[in-house]
Amino acid sequence: MSLPYISWPVDTHREILGIPFFPHGILIAMGFVAGAWVMARYTRGRGLSNDILWDVVTWVAIGSLIGTRLVWVLGNWSELDSPAEVFMIWHGGMTLYGGILGGLVAGVWKVRQHGLPVLSMLDFAVPGLALGLILGRASDLITGDHLGKPTDLPWGFMYVGRDAPGVDPPLGAVVHPVALYDLLSVTILFVVLVLFLRKARAPGSAAALFAIWYAAGRILLDFLRTDPTRAFGLTGTQLTSVLAVPAVLMWLVLRERRGWHAERLEEWSRSSAGASAEGGRERAGI
Repeated sequence: MSLPYISWPVDTHREILGIPFFPHGILIAMGFVAGAWVMARYTRGRGLSNDILWDVVTWVAIGSLIGTRLVWVLGNWSELDSPAEVFMIWHGGMTLYGGILGGLVAGVWKVRQHGLPVLSMLDFAVPGLALGLILGRASDLITGDHLGKPTDLPWGFMYVGRDAPGVDPPLGAVVHPVALYDLLSVTILFVVLVLFLRKARAPGSAAALFAIWYAAGRILLDFLRTDPTRAFGLTGTQLTSVLAVPAVLMWLVLRERRGWHAERLEEWSRSSAGASAEGGRERAGI
């Protein structure tokens, strides 16, 4: 008796007029643009010009691209045949946490350069980040990325069709659709963040909610993935998440005890007004 399962053709690329079309890259790019659009809906109402926002977002994109590859290379250096492969991103080899870290570093640098409140900008960024993750995980489902361990659950996924990944488990195995689990989690997170930000919150609260939710989810979900373990039977993502959750919780406690939540709306207004004026001067050529 065969086990129930879900399935669809795995398709890593298609061709249109002889030009290769890669759903994974296209959807990730769409996710980034969609995330920036969501963030603009929050910052526009506070007087921040689109010029300043897109300057920040552009550098976040650059930092994310560098970080997603750099962190993977540092963790998988032994798998490279030559130093030149560091730059061969088309061969694969990227990590989500590296992209988030790189984008965070670049974004904080640009936000400070424009004199904007960092914590508030992070709060306005995380709903868009969640939306970007939704589209990214949708692309993983299309391409059959992030393989899970075998399962006999009725929603297990069986690989069929062309362009199946050439890694374990083999074509025909029924495995956990881990990307689908993550997609469902970040979809709920996106809705929660949008509702959460409908009320005034202490700066950094939405960003902390995102960090705790996603990190805790990855601790659990990575037990279903086939990624190599690094230490204590945990993957690199799990180890990072195990450190991140208590660190963010500790920061929240210290914020309340030491009054770090004192950044007020007036301060945001002054910062954004100054940044908008700066953007106006740049457009006028002053």
